Amino acid sequence: MKEFAIYTGLRLVLFGACFGVLWVALHSWLGVWPLLFLALIITSILSIFVLRAARDRLARSIEARAGRISSRIEAARSAEDDD
Repeated sequence: MKEFAIYTGLRLVLFGACFGVLWVALHSWLGVWPLLFLALIITSILSIFVLRAARDRLARSIEARAGRISSRIEAARSAEDDD
């Protein structure tokens, strides 16, 4: 869960930074909603490249957790078969 919180926090920081830059650059031409939408699109694209390491750590963490759950299920299944 720690990796998930870190990745989510980094995404939020990246979104805030994009929105801030867009606000400074374009707030006189665009309203808040278009700026939010543009920041969301830019953040989605940037996160693919900028947050690759954090996303890989999150994926490894999820994979390890799924492996532990699968082994527990298999152990319970084999213990049930032994009875």
